[in-house]
Amino acid sequence: MQIIHSWEEAASLAELKGGAITVGNFDGVHMGHEQVLAETRGHAMDVGGPTIVVTFEPHPRAVLFPGEAPRRLCHVHERLQYLQQAGADAVLLLEFNKAMAAWSAEKFSRMLFDTFAFRHIHVGYDFAFGHDRQGHVDDLRKLGDEAGFTVSEAAAFAMLGSVVSSSRIRSAVEAADFTLAASLLGRDYAIAGEVLHGDKRGRQMNFPTANIDVGDLAHPPVGIYAVRANNKEKQWLGAAYLGYRPTFNGRTLLLETHLLDDSPDLYGQCLNVAFVQRIREDRKFTGHADLADQIALDCQAAREILAES
Repeated sequence: MQIIHSWEEAASLAELKGGAITVGNFDGVHMGHEQVLAETRGHAMDVGGPTIVVTFEPHPRAVLFPGEAPRRLCHVHERLQYLQQAGADAVLLLEFNKAMAAWSAEKFSRMLFDTFAFRHIHVGYDFAFGHDRQGHVDDLRKLGDEAGFTVSEAAAFAMLGSVVSSSRIRSAVEAADFTLAASLLGRDYAIAGEVLHGDKRGRQMNFPTANIDVGDLAHPPVGIYAVRANNKEKQWLGAAYLGYRPTFNGRTLLLETHLLDDSPDLYGQCLNVAFVQRIREDRKFTGHADLADQIALDCQAAREILAES
């Protein structure tokens, strides 16, 4: 899959012309997105051209309304990986900024067509574009009549009683409903990141942890969780602490994962931690001994949960 970062680069690539295109943020690349992407891929096969995805970084709301930006369901590199797995031949990853936000719907749609000369565009049921989201599918159809491309709109994709959306998945994650989140995503909800050097307190209590900064990712309530973790080479069962470490006056939200029955050196590596079930809430302990005793109980609870899941 080709990853392109500018309109100019995309326009210069002849192999990207004459296919089918879709546009969206695709946060999480959930089951609804998968449906849109599969349909786009089908249209691309019909016209005998590539499947093109246009997406944005950062999330438009992070630029337009910084205080209201939704927490991400995945990092941008994960989004690209999921788009590749969904069959995209190329992704134009555009930097979203206030200048682009001011583009009219007509300017944006014409730029799309001038860049890719696509023969079909397929969009989600709630697709809107251009300044103040004033452009809609009828505007695309009008341009398509002039320029010679066709337009289709995906139906809302519903599962388990409601439409699948990134916001619904965030709500499920925030409620620690990992069964629902996994159903809507098509995979377990996970937080991934580089394993950081910490203060080694866990190791001093014989419970070493692999620590990840949660950053701007969606997350469940602070507490203890049964998890499954993996890097590129191996998978582990684990018990994870998500929180600010009140016993040690922590201020950064961390995901600290103790890998059961193993203690590999993962510093600097990317670790993916998938949530299975909440074990208990976070609380402050009077000292290391009490905390170590509780961690032992948490690890046993995680073993039992993971053995049954």
